[in-house]
Amino acid sequence: MKKLLIISLLLANILSVCSCSDNNTSSDKFTETTTAAETTAETTTKEKKVCDYVHGEDGYYNITDEISDFKMETQKYGTCWIYAGVAGMGTAYAKKYGSYPSIDQLELLDITYINEKNEGFFPKEGVDPKELGGWQWMLTETLTNGFGSYVIDSSVILDVKDREAIKKAVKNRGGVAIGVNDTDEKYKGWFGQYYTLNYSKKEFDHDITIIGYDDHFPKDYFKEPASEDGAWICYNSSFGSAGFFYVSYCAPLEYGISHSVTDKYGDILSYDAGNEQDKYIKTGEWTNTANVFHKSGKLAAVGTYNYFDEQNIKIQVYSADFKDILYTQDAVLDYHGYHTIELDEPVDVTDFAVVISYEKGAPVEGEDIDYGDTEYRTVSESGQSFVYIDDCVTGWKDLTDADIKKSLDIDFEPHNCCIKALFAK
Repeated sequence: MKKLLIISLLLANILSVCSCSDNNTSSDKFTETTTAAETTAETTTKEKKVCDYVHGEDGYYNITDEISDFKMETQKYGTCWIYAGVAGMGTAYAKKYGSYPSIDQLELLDITYINEKNEGFFPKEGVDPKELGGWQWMLTETLTNGFGSYVIDSSVILDVKDREAIKKAVKNRGGVAIGVNDTDEKYKGWFGQYYTLNYSKKEFDHDITIIGYDDHFPKDYFKEPASEDGAWICYNSSFGSAGFFYVSYCAPLEYGISHSVTDKYGDILSYDAGNEQDKYIKTGEWTNTANVFHKSGKLAAVGTYNYFDEQNIKIQVYSADFKDILYTQDAVLDYHGYHTIELDEPVDVTDFAVVISYEKGAPVEGEDIDYGDTEYRTVSESGQSFVYIDDCVTGWKDLTDADIKKSLDIDFEPHNCCIKALFAK
């Protein structure tokens, strides 16, 4: 993908009063017959615009005001999606723990597209992963299984039309990765040394990170006319020179997501490659699903996905044969996305089952998907994932059973349940 080049300056300079050139200024020379009055008028109309706006405290927030070591890195290859996601993860981590994490973007690319795995995302033969591109949910599905000492512990899918929700996420959680239209130069203007961007065409080709907002940023500072004041303050990992720029509130956005990472957990047990395309099953008023794991240690948290705005769940830890209950805890999944629910008390386990009862629907892996240059593949084995069929006969049913589609009355082949077990370090 073609990326814009942004001149990188310290973000603190945004506060300064600065001059910006009017790119439409003509260079026509005056003829000898031009009068003095005409010359004065002509010069006045061709004077440089003065960008004398300085933000106030009202309706303004910028992550870099509180995170001084924000890493503004330049992307390599077609990896804007990873750089945007990592910027969100880094700022979220810094907000929680007070320091900036060390995350290698190209290492995440290798983890996402590595062929030496059973399931997940695979590039087609002959396709270079470095130029393949990707999307934020792909990072969630891959990195909730851990990467190095870190793991994504939550990913919130945001309504891109809900300005207040995005602002709240940026201020309370960290940077929000989002898609923009970054192709056409006619949409790009200047505020001093910073690009401004406004457009109406919904053609999204680039991921950036929203790191702040200014409700009063003048609408006149956009080359493409904006109907109202206000802008997102954004980090762009663009080729050659990463930098900051302003995106109008009027510009449509694509698929906002707020990632959070932690390094507080040890081993992570999981069978699923993610909840691609939000597949879920429902068996009645409540849907009970389980994953059976075999590892000794202290179970500290449980991970799962949620397709709905909000739903109640109940977490139970059983022995692997479902005979003995070891632990119970209620929880609320209060956003669409991935959740990690920390247990109130760690549970000593060896061979065990994590059972989650979902009020609205239980997330599962779906079937393989062909995305053109990329494939999503899933694999499941007997004895891993189960669903409870309350018909006085069946009880716990393995998701690999041949008649599972008929039993659940669904039109796709479910694979593993999307339930993860996170151990204490």
